Amino acid sequence: MVLICLMVMMFLGFTALRAALLEEKMAANAGSQQMAFQAAEHALRFCANQLQLSPVAIPQLKQGPVPAGEANSKAYWEIADSWSNSNVSVVVPRMGSEGAAAALPARCMVEKLQFDGDLQYRQHLPQRRPAYRITARGIGASTAAVVVLQSYLLM
Repeated sequence: MVLICLMVMMFLGFTALRAALLEEKMAANAGSQQMAFQAAEHALRFCANQLQLSPVAIPQLKQGPVPAGEANSKAYWEIADSWSNSNVSVVVPRMGSEGAAAALPARCMVEKLQFDGDLQYRQHLPQRRPAYRITARGIGASTAAVVVLQSYLLM
């Protein structure tokens, strides 16, 4: 009888241990995802601030997709190599020295938008102002957590 009770207690302990490990993994993944989101938000703000400086210190791309004319062409931010190419995307400096570091630094890229035809946004403006699409990519504690955010900026 004692052996049966010990077996039941061992089984319950093992089940509780597995549940605790699973919850710890879920919490770590949520933290990594949050880190990636914050890094991407920081990168969006960084690129927007850099565009407002004079002279602009970051590369400005023509509106994608690249290469133009192909049926399966993709936008710059959809091409994996764009996020490692310094001529296309910019490495964003880290926010602070505290806390866990991301697996890779956040990056952002800027596309200058070109409007064709008589668009509604131009009807309300006395003069044409430049518009930009900013795309930022943040990475969490591991490369499995990636967040891509986009923002539009009208100067």
